[in-house]
Amino acid sequence: MPEFRPKVLLIGAGRFGLEHLAEWRRLADAGEVEIAGIVVDSEKSREAIGEIAAGIPVHRQPDDALIRGVDAVDIVTPSDTHAKLVRRFLPLAHVLVEKPLAMDPDEAAELRKLALKSGNVLMVGHVFRFHSVVRELKRMVAAIPELPRGIDGIMTNPREQGAETRDPNLEFLHLFDIVDFLFGIEPVMNVGRRKGFVNHVSIRYAGPMNVNLKMGWGGDAKVRVVKLLYSDRQITANLIDNSIVVAGRDNELDKTFFPAEPQALREELRTFLAAIRDRSTSHPDASVGERIVRIAVAATPRPEKERPKVAVIGGGMFGATCALELAKIAQVSLFERHEELLTEVSFNNQFRHHSGFHYPRSYDTIAEIKATRKDFEAEYEDAIIRDFPSYFCTSATGIEIPAERYLAACMNSNLAFTLGGPPEGMLDLSKVNLCLKTDEAVYDVPRLRQIVTDRLRRNKDIRFHLRTSVESGVIGADGSKRLTVVGPEGAREETFDYIVNATYKNRNLVAKWFGFPVEPLRFDLYEMLVLQLPIPQVCVTIIDGPFTSLVGTGREGEFLLSHIHDSVLRSVIPADGMPPDWGELPTNRATMLRHSARYLPILGKATVVGSRWATRTVNAFARDFDARPTVITNHGFGCWSVLGGKIVTCVTNAREIAQEILGARSTPDRRPRAVGATSIR
Repeated sequence: MPEFRPKVLLIGAGRFGLEHLAEWRRLADAGEVEIAGIVVDSEKSREAIGEIAAGIPVHRQPDDALIRGVDAVDIVTPSDTHAKLVRRFLPLAHVLVEKPLAMDPDEAAELRKLALKSGNVLMVGHVFRFHSVVRELKRMVAAIPELPRGIDGIMTNPREQGAETRDPNLEFLHLFDIVDFLFGIEPVMNVGRRKGFVNHVSIRYAGPMNVNLKMGWGGDAKVRVVKLLYSDRQITANLIDNSIVVAGRDNELDKTFFPAEPQALREELRTFLAAIRDRSTSHPDASVGERIVRIAVAATPRPEKERPKVAVIGGGMFGATCALELAKIAQVSLFERHEELLTEVSFNNQFRHHSGFHYPRSYDTIAEIKATRKDFEAEYEDAIIRDFPSYFCTSATGIEIPAERYLAACMNSNLAFTLGGPPEGMLDLSKVNLCLKTDEAVYDVPRLRQIVTDRLRRNKDIRFHLRTSVESGVIGADGSKRLTVVGPEGAREETFDYIVNATYKNRNLVAKWFGFPVEPLRFDLYEMLVLQLPIPQVCVTIIDGPFTSLVGTGREGEFLLSHIHDSVLRSVIPADGMPPDWGELPTNRATMLRHSARYLPILGKATVVGSRWATRTVNAFARDFDARPTVITNHGFGCWSVLGGKIVTCVTNAREIAQEILGARSTPDRRPRAVGATSIR
């Protein structure tokens, strides 16, 4: 038992104040402290706490004589009262004050100076510094010889009364403090955006280390998650279930749970007592409190422009559709380096309007297709060809996707099909054991190109630049993006509020310009054959045969042929995440035809018109190797990159980005204020 048992006065007995009281009782029972009393702000509160206090004096007004009779005070009151109370009590006693130290940096700096002058301890209740998971994170990051490439943090509560008047950056500034505690470095840039009752904050640290945080009120349950992305691993800390998950590129997961006891709050209070006894004890002092307030306030969302400026880079289906959707809320500039739209992967691909039959081993991909088809069809139905059949068959020798499994996947996903095979002579029936006639259709890509081109040119809110490439970009201190573009009229610079990178294989281009984490990507040089066949239009796909597919284009006698193995000519995972220069393009026509003809003898009558080459781009270390989701990466700072998996998702994805910007644009002009202490549990 320590010889000196400090007398502590608790100021405030609201929800979180009672949590402090419970922990002070435990420490008092252990002989570490004396509870001198509790101060409340009304007679009603005094009556309400009567039984809970159980012998502890309850006061209405803490006069100077009361304060001089104790060693320390613990302030657990609404946030906007903290500075005033610290200013009053600090000259007379040691002070522990719940976060935030103050409501603005100037006030916090004043309190830091007052602490030095008084000689008393001023500790700020940054409780997550005492959380077992955060302390383990600190140990882990100290052992890694590099800063993380990126950090994502989410700290949200369900919507509650009064949220509209409170400042998420101050109420949930634990996220700022956790990053500060882990790395001890100052940010060089803060940009905040508001969406509903949640603040989206992007912070740049030297390195660069990019931090994206979401804090506020939204969803059905509390969320407390911090993710650290390194070059070779991802560390995810969940501060609700007290776990840390380390995921490596080898797809192995290492998950560790930590005990709830001792409670972080108890460790915080013990540290305060230790600092009173020995001033050299490490604790979050006034300098820490001031710094965290300064970072939080610097990231306060600014009022958004009524119609911000958005740059969309890339004129495939995803880029063109993003431009059309974003023009409803913004002034848009679309940059396409070629002479017309839809010239790269949007064209050099199978023209398949997916229903889901292609992905029997990825239910998530099927669900994404089903969720997005209606949006796409509402916009582009005139470019969908539905007047010839599409068949999916399983190989009689297939191992990974036998007939029973394929049929079950289609039925479980409620896909539309009947049993039946293609016309006689197309398919070697001895090589398959199941044929489904499906509702899949194909795109008329020239028609799609014409539709989006006409709509872009007619839209007064879109500046449509063909033969124009974006060469580089920089982020300004205010979060604006300055792009250098080169077109027929020469080079120029343009400044934008938001950037959407829809260049597909150049998914990492914006990341390299702006110092965002580069995504490890695998690039496949992919060849498809353009064939002429003396048969009606039809689509036939063999699942796991190995996978081969003959797809009609909608033009008489014209078909596209691909093969899961023989179409992939080269695969690389570049260290810089950028697509390779393939040089002279090779061909594998003879082998592709020979292997595909095992299932499709009709190919013996084919005339090869030519080849189309594309660079297929996928996540290099995806855990679901069969999934082809469309991935929208929010880099923060008002920048997104789209890695399109299937054209059918482009409308829904564009609307998701538009909603992100729309939410930011609706930021209120007045800044909400923090009005109460928030429990971490």
